[in-house]
Amino acid sequence: MPTRNEPAPPAGQFIHSVLSFTRLDIPQLDLYEAAVTFAAETDPVTAHDRLAQVFGGKAGDGQFLFRLDSAVPGRYWVRSVEPWPRRPHGALGALEPKREMIQLAEGLMYRFTLPVCVGQEHIEGGEKRVVAFDSPAMVHEWLKGNAAAFGLRPLMSDIAIATLRFAHRGANVKIQHAVIEGALEVANAEALRKRLLKGFGSHRRAGLGMLLLSA
Repeated sequence: MPTRNEPAPPAGQFIHSVLSFTRLDIPQLDLYEAAVTFAAETDPVTAHDRLAQVFGGKAGDGQFLFRLDSAVPGRYWVRSVEPWPRRPHGALGALEPKREMIQLAEGLMYRFTLPVCVGQEHIEGGEKRVVAFDSPAMVHEWLKGNAAAFGLRPLMSDIAIATLRFAHRGANVKIQHAVIEGALEVANAEALRKRLLKGFGSHRRAGLGMLLLSA
C-alpha cells in the first residue's frame, strides 16, 4: 500500500511486498528402511544375528529393529538409524535402504500396527523369561498403563493374540505375542522417538516390537 508521500501506482500495476512467515519446528525422526531376503528356511534369530554383525549391536539397542515379512518366506524388513554399510552374510538379495522421515508433532494422529510380546517377566537360570499375556484385555491394560511413558495416546485399538513358531539350532521355538492395530496420537515426541528406535516388549531378537506408523 503506498505511503502518503508516494504516488499511487499506475492502473494495472502491483506493489510487491515481502511477507514474513513463522517457521514451525516439527520434531521428526530420520530413519532408513530396507528389505533383505535370506533362504526361506532362515529363522528370525539367525537373521537377527546376521543383521547384528552389520550394525554392531543387537535389535533394540537403538541402531536397528526388524520384522518378518508375512508374504515372502525368508524376507525381513529392517529399520535403522544409518543405512547398512554392506549386505548381511547369507543374504540372497537386499533392497537399498530408503530414507524415511517421520514427523512427531504432538497431537498428530497415526494409524499403527505393533506386533509385541509383553507379560510377566522373571529371571530363571540367569536369563530373563517372559510369561506372555494370553488375552487381549491384559494387553490392552498394558498399553493403556504404559502409554504416557511411551509418548503416545491410544485412540482406538484392536488386539489379536498370535503365535510365532520356528526352529532354531535343532530346537522348536514358540513365542506367544499380540498384534495391536488401531490409531494413536503423539503425546510426547521425544519419548515416542526413543521407542521407535528401541522397540517395545520382549523378543526383539525374533523380530517383534517394531511400531509401524502410517498417516
